[in-house]
Parts: sequence; C-alpha cells; structure tokens
Amino acid sequence: MSDLDNFDIDYLRNQIDEIDASLVLLFEKRMDIVVKVAEYKKKNNVVVLNSQREEAVIKKNIDLVKNKDILLEVEEFFKSVMEISRGFQNKSLNMEKVLINTKMQTVGFYGVTGSFSEQALNEYFGEKVSQKAISEFEDIFLELSYGKINYGVIPIENSSTGAISEVYDLLNKYNFYITGEKYLKISQNLMGIRGSTLDDIKEVYSHSQGLKQSMEFLKGYKEWKLTPYQSTAECAELVKDRQDKTLAAIGSTKAAEIYDLEILQKDVNSNTTNMTRFVVIGKQMESNEHSNKISLVLSTTHKAGSLCHVLKHFADNNINLLKIESRPIKDKPWEYFFYIDFEGNINEKKIITVIDLIKKNSGYFKILGNYSRDISYVK
Repeated sequence: MSDLDNFDIDYLRNQIDEIDASLVLLFEKRMDIVVKVAEYKKKNNVVVLNSQREEAVIKKNIDLVKNKDILLEVEEFFKSVMEISRGFQNKSLNMEKVLINTKMQTVGFYGVTGSFSEQALNEYFGEKVSQKAISEFEDIFLELSYGKINYGVIPIENSSTGAISEVYDLLNKYNFYITGEKYLKISQNLMGIRGSTLDDIKEVYSHSQGLKQSMEFLKGYKEWKLTPYQSTAECAELVKDRQDKTLAAIGSTKAAEIYDLEILQKDVNSNTTNMTRFVVIGKQMESNEHSNKISLVLSTTHKAGSLCHVLKHFADNNINLLKIESRPIKDKPWEYFFYIDFEGNINEKKIITVIDLIKKNSGYFKILGNYSRDISYVK
C-alpha cells in the first residue's frame, strides 16, 4: 500500500494540481528554448523536422523511467511534446514571415515583361510585391543567393512537353525550397509586326518549350526556320525591335499587346488543354498547417528493386503519389536522382514515418519543400 492510499480524493487532486503547475513552468521553459531552436534553424537554413534527433530524445527519456509499466505512455507523451514543439517552431517562423510580408518584397520571374512567368507571379502574389525580370533560369537562383530577390517564380513542367530538366537540376543544386506553385493554362500564338502575314514569314522565334508545344501547327510550314530563343516574351520583343515582316514569334497574347505585335494565328499549341506548372522558390521552408504537398529528391542504391522498395512505403501508408521524375546523376552513368511529389504535411505522424523510412533506404535524400497544392486548374 502506498502513502497516498490513506488520503481522500481532494488530497490526491491537490497533489496532481501541484504537479501540473510544475509541468506548466517546465513546459513554458521548454517552449522558450524551442523558439531559440527555430531561430537557429532559420539562420542556418535547416528544416524543422529532424526525426533522428526526435527518436534519440524519446529513447533517452524512456531509459530514465523507473516504472516500466508506463513505458508506452511515456513514449506517447514525448511524441506529443515533439509534435507540439514542431508546430510551435513552424508557427514562430510563419509569424516572422507575416512581419516580413508587411514590407515590400522583390520577386524575380523568368523572362521579360509579358512572359507566362510574369503572369504566374501576378496570379500568385498579386500586386503586393515588386517584380524583377530575369533572363536565365540559374540567374534566378543566383539572385536569390545574393539577396537581390526574396522569391523566384520559374516554370518547371508542361502538360504537353513534360519536365524542364534544367530547373529540376537547379532545385537540387541550390539549397532553396519550393514555397508554392501555380498552374497556368497556356495559349501559344503566332505573332508578327503590324502589316505582316503568314505568307511573309521565313523564321519563327520562341522558347524551345513554345516551339515543342506548337509543333503540329509548325509542321504545316516546313519552309520556316525555327529558332529557339530565351523566353517567349523576349522573342516577341526581338521581333518588335527587328521590324522585319519575315520574322515571327510564338508567345502569349499579353506579349503581343505589350510589344505591339499582330497575332497572325491564335492558339497554335497542339494541346488545347496545354498547362504549365510554375513553382515559387525561397530561402526557407515555409510549411504550415495548410501545406498539403511535399517535394523531395533522392537516389537509391544501384541494384534491382531499390526504387520499388522506396515507393512501396507510399502505398503501405496510403499516401497519394503525385509525380516522379528522374534525372541522371553527373559522373555516375545509369544512376539517377528521383524527384517525387506526394500529398501530405511534413508534421503528420504517417508522413514523418514514411520520410524516415525513405531516408533509411536512400543513398541521397533532400526535402525540396512542403507547400499548398494549387488545385485551381482542376475542373
């Protein structure tokens, strides 16, 4: 019989109240330190989730328990504390993000004024940011590195022509994160200077993606020279500057309007449901309770069934896999990086479990972002 058996229920409740008061003080002290950890992670560009550290903390505290009958309860207790701490770290970082967002930020976009990337920027950010046109994919990452822009908007894949490989490679090369996405319905149009006609055209400029998306139309004019150039809007600008009836560009109606070009043929893209996915990149992971899409990159061991073994974890945990894209690993023939998109929030228990399992079965692993999925394009 314990000493507490001789006391009534009020005494026991008072004992619990005293213990709870001590727990509150200790918990408040712990959360103060959690905020400092969040600040360190932000400063050093470290993601909030560290499952190995959490496992070590839980194991260390379980080993301190004298009453072995409550081991499972202690484990659940510390798992809950860890989950609350992660949420508070994200909350602290997002509160700082709100303060930062009250200031005018600069967002870089691929191409020049009138590009589809600029349209994606406008639809995602609205008018609350300053815009900067950037002509090369990698320059967006470099300007983000130098602090010249706060975010970048860049195309990553098209429903007709597939992935933009260079962008995938850059996401892996630089230590930045996808913080959002935007899908745009893309209408490609053939345009020339005022007074020109289809019969005048001898050379057509567009970004390589614009040419690919319009290839069925272009096959009807085999005598035309097709010249890949930078962004579609820059092609429109070039045609305007040259003032040559034999030159045409393929791009948006907005580009035609901005550069005062005449649309010679509308909707020359082969796929009438032609869409491009754009991603927003930033320096920090910006996951919150609304984030429902995760992007990551990994490599597997170079043996049969290794990728299948990794992907099996998604099916086993009922997680919806949205996309997988492969890219060759430089200097390692026939070995690949795999870029994977799937549904989930990085703070969900089953997502934490799956990420940990994937990391253990991967030669290389990197989270690229946890952000809100754009479903505006879904009919």
